[in-house]
Amino acid sequence: MLKSSVDRADAVRPVRIVSRLLASGAALALIAPGIAVAAPGATPPVGDTATQQAPADAPQASRNGDELNDIVVTATRSGAQSLQKVPIAVSVVNVDQITKSGQGNLSDLAKFTPSLVITEGAPGFNKFNLRGLATGGYVTSDTSDRPLVAVYLDDTPISVQGQTPDLKVYDLDRVEVLRGPQGTLFGAGSMAGTVRFVTAKPDVKSFFGTAEASGSTTEHGAGSYNVRGMVNIPLIKDELAVRGNIFVGDDGGFIDNIGQHRVDNANSNRSTQGRVAVRWTPTDKLIVDGSFTYENSRAKGLNTGLDGLKPYQYESNGAEGTRDLFKLYTGGVDYDAGFANLVVTAAYTDRKIGFNASPDPQIGYYFANYYAPFTGAGKYPLYAPPASYNHAVTSLIPAENYTINQNLNDFMAEARLVSKNDGLVKWTVGAFYEKQNRHLVQDIPVAGFDTLSYQNAAFGPFATPSGLYDSKTVDGAFSSNDIFSGLQDVHEHQFAAYADGTWHVTDRLDLTAGLRYFNFKESYFLYEGGAFGVLLGKDAQGRTTGITQSIRSTLKSNGVNPRFNVSYKLDENVLVYAEAAKGFRYGGANQPVPLGTAGLAGRCTSQLNAYGYSAAPNTFGPDKLWNYTIGEKAKLAGGRVTLNASAYYIDWSDVQTRLRLNCSYFFTDNKGKIASKGVELEAAVKATPNITLNGSFSFNDSSARGDIPTVGAFDGDRTPYSPQVTASAGAFYDADLGRGSLHLQATYKYISSQQTTFNNFSTTLDPTTKKLIVDKASNGGASQTYAVIPESHNASASIAYDIGKYEFGIFGNNLFDGVKVIDIQRATYYAIYQAGSRVTYARPRTIGVRAKVKF
Repeated sequence: MLKSSVDRADAVRPVRIVSRLLASGAALALIAPGIAVAAPGATPPVGDTATQQAPADAPQASRNGDELNDIVVTATRSGAQSLQKVPIAVSVVNVDQITKSGQGNLSDLAKFTPSLVITEGAPGFNKFNLRGLATGGYVTSDTSDRPLVAVYLDDTPISVQGQTPDLKVYDLDRVEVLRGPQGTLFGAGSMAGTVRFVTAKPDVKSFFGTAEASGSTTEHGAGSYNVRGMVNIPLIKDELAVRGNIFVGDDGGFIDNIGQHRVDNANSNRSTQGRVAVRWTPTDKLIVDGSFTYENSRAKGLNTGLDGLKPYQYESNGAEGTRDLFKLYTGGVDYDAGFANLVVTAAYTDRKIGFNASPDPQIGYYFANYYAPFTGAGKYPLYAPPASYNHAVTSLIPAENYTINQNLNDFMAEARLVSKNDGLVKWTVGAFYEKQNRHLVQDIPVAGFDTLSYQNAAFGPFATPSGLYDSKTVDGAFSSNDIFSGLQDVHEHQFAAYADGTWHVTDRLDLTAGLRYFNFKESYFLYEGGAFGVLLGKDAQGRTTGITQSIRSTLKSNGVNPRFNVSYKLDENVLVYAEAAKGFRYGGANQPVPLGTAGLAGRCTSQLNAYGYSAAPNTFGPDKLWNYTIGEKAKLAGGRVTLNASAYYIDWSDVQTRLRLNCSYFFTDNKGKIASKGVELEAAVKATPNITLNGSFSFNDSSARGDIPTVGAFDGDRTPYSPQVTASAGAFYDADLGRGSLHLQATYKYISSQQTTFNNFSTTLDPTTKKLIVDKASNGGASQTYAVIPESHNASASIAYDIGKYEFGIFGNNLFDGVKVIDIQRATYYAIYQAGSRVTYARPRTIGVRAKVKF
């Protein structure tokens, strides 16, 4: 049982950090930051259950106008505000811009937002990084690995670490990206920031709809298509309306599998999605909303290749792919109680996630003749051990059908009171409850494993009637011919209460403070069987048998997280602000690490001792950070220019870090500190009545503060998956042409290189000094997991012509193939069976057409 709480003394931090940031404010004014802004419309009184504005169509302003128009956001959850008046670092992604460019995958959001990096390993398998807060890649089977960036659909959190559902960017009002911790209002998952998909709500006044189709071709790959439609129907005029939309698409693959499971364009993905929303407004004081969101996607392969083969090639003997069945039911009420608005929301998520891989080289050594005479292909054992990678030998390895299936059920409810914005103090108070059950089954059936592997020759006789090996009987696997079987059950409850208030000291000066109390409980059960999951033992007759592993753990944590903000209006168009906010993330339970004196357990125990552990901890606690930000927002040149900038310093402590042992096991512990600092800049310019320009820039310096042995980080080492520079630029042209209007846009996004680990060393602790050192005895001191992800240059362009009810367009993405490799993972432990490291590829150059009709 682990009992941890957040130290309230952390709420008091040295003000010198903020002072340093304030001292750099003059430097921010020398750089051109800003944000694209959108066409205004009717705005909601409070939350996203309230009446929404028309979809955001910026960065362009109203055509032939001289000014950029404001975007209205609900990022503070206290009512609608102009983006330029919100004193936090927030960006808005333009939905119309994404639609016209033929984009819409979750990973496309990063192209339009500074500091945000999204790595997509397969459809629905996305990892979010913001502001350099990362310690490494994610592990699909680790249920205790929690996200640092929260993803919301309206008021409902939907993020799962590395597996956020890929809901298509369509029929949205806007996408808000809040940078920096948002723990006071959004909770534990928003330690680095929050991404909010704000949907368009039913309109009780008008009937309208759209239908759209697009098709495209991808270099090195197959064609893609999608069709989508939306309809809004007032059932009772001015009182009741329903809005529905549907999406069906097939993304053509671009990875060729040259193994025994030979498939060209293996990573194709088909997705069917739909959403139905209902709005009832019985009085002018009450709004009732309900919705159902559905997604069913199936990818026939992963976006990965092997760097020892030709680009976009992979080798496996079995099928690979992902599956995602996502259902979300939501309901909400927004009631005007006079002195305040009462907003109540509830949601239930039912999700099933499937993952299949066939990394056959991982088990290749089981089938070599280490222990018995070689008898030829197709018989035991299958081959002589190769001296180096050999495609013919790899093709003999039985398919490793690595499977992970998850069922996730989540219920959440939230209620908040939001005061009217007509007094000296604007306040929000609320409570949040969530119950989540997660069931994960991990299994690796391998045809013929019991008879074709060297188990009988190496370890027999076994504790079976025949004395021959059987995975189920000997090692407790789910079935025979099963190399690993695992089960994880996680049950979580959390309750939170929060309050946030702004005192309008003067017409120009605002002081804001917020607190969130949280109380979290988790129970965890794990079982592991099969050859990969057991320890070898002997029965009473001296025969070999497996010792399965199982654990039960419980975890509790509670504490308080504060936020402080001060903002000052230099005039009606220029706002400056400073903020200090605490972020947090819940802890979790660890998978077991075997202990012993010989074999696998002996290797694990030896390395645990080398790192100062007698055993792996059963649980780990929350980590936390303090984020200090200063910023400005300005609307200049008569409204034709917006300039936004922020500078931040983040102090991350008790970091949840994963120690990967050479015996193939891992665990998480709270070790070390990380500091992240940087600047973020955004700008938009209405150059002429027809031309709008925008751009963004971010610089991040995130590194270890002191050695962190669990991840092999030396003091000053840069955090992995954290590019130092991201930058974007866009140009947009709108003009009347003939009977319609012409829209041209060209965008560019640059991301500097990243590394997959803190450094390129294999490390351990010095047995005498207990300090981190390079482990020269392991691979000569060189890391087997370190790789550099190259910088990327993503250029896109589109042309659209709008003729009243009809719109036609042409688009091109990744036009110069400037984005190719987006992740690199080490080869298997026995590299001679695999043609290099596993490389994740971005979609190559894609050209397409689209047509849309409005009714």
